[in-house]
This record gives sequence, structure tokens and C-alpha cells, in this order.
Amino acid sequence: MASELPTPADDDRGDVVDWMRTEWAGSQDSAELEFATTMALLRTHQWVVRAMDQELRSLRLSRNAYLILTSLQLSEGRTRTLGKLSKYLMVHPTTVSMAVDQLVKAGLVERRAHATDRRTVLATLTPAGVDVVEDANTRLAGVRFGLASVDTETLESLVEQLQLVRRAVGDVETGH
Repeated sequence: MASELPTPADDDRGDVVDWMRTEWAGSQDSAELEFATTMALLRTHQWVVRAMDQELRSLRLSRNAYLILTSLQLSEGRTRTLGKLSKYLMVHPTTVSMAVDQLVKAGLVERRAHATDRRTVLATLTPAGVDVVEDANTRLAGVRFGLASVDTETLESLVEQLQLVRRAVGDVETGH
């Protein structure tokens, strides 16, 4: 069934990414390491996404909605422009606008024009939004965002290594 979590690889079967890398190397002339890295990232992403979605489903939140709420929670005045949300979340502005509309309907976010630039739209977390995002954060922290079985040293190293990769590929966004 597609919604079930895959089972961890048994040692005697080998790792699927290693298998894919070997097969790639046998049929392609280049980018073997890049292919294997991409497959490893995508498979890890799927595990984390499934764990997050399972927790967020009970709160009737999509991942995009959760990320918007969290971004607003962490922002000064719990407010951000829709444009900044789009850049930070790396999703199309229309996706952010539609998600914010849903959050407004749910009473979790307020949408208003910027005080000095009427073309700019602001999203602000409401008190109800604060409650929901805090509940979501507590639930996700409880399952350690799907990474509970990974030790702290490995996670610290992974964050550092991925930061190097992100910078190398051009991800230079700041949190301001």
C-alpha cells in the first residue's frame, strides 16, 4: 500500500541506494555520485515527510500550512510578506497565497496590505494560529520530526554538511 512506511533494509539485501548507484554506474557515463546523493536525499525526505504528515493530519494542516505558521511564529511581530514566505519555503507565490487563504478561513492567520506599500500583502499569525502551531511543534518534536532513531552527532553533522551543499548550489537565503 502506498501510504505505508517502507521497512528498513535488511543487511543481507543491501541498501537500495547502493544498488541504484551500482546500476547507474553500469549504464551511465557520469554523475554516479551525484545520482546516489540525490536518491539518498529524496528517500530520506520521504521518510521525514511521512512522519510529519502523520502528525499534521490530525490537526488538519498541510506541510505548507505548517511551514507558513512556523515561519510566522519565528518572525518579528509574527508577520511576514507573502513574497518572503514564498522565497523561504521555496514554493510558488500562488501556492503561498492559496495556503494563506485557507489559514485565514480557519482563523489562524490574518491577511492585510502593507502600511506603506499597498502592493505588498502581509500574513500575521493570530492567537488561534499560535495555539495550533505550538501544538503541531509539540507533536512533531515528540516524534523528533521522524528522525528519532538518528543520534545527535549524526544530525549535527548532517546539518553542517547539508549547509555546505546548500551554499554550493546557491541556497544563500538568510533568516531575516
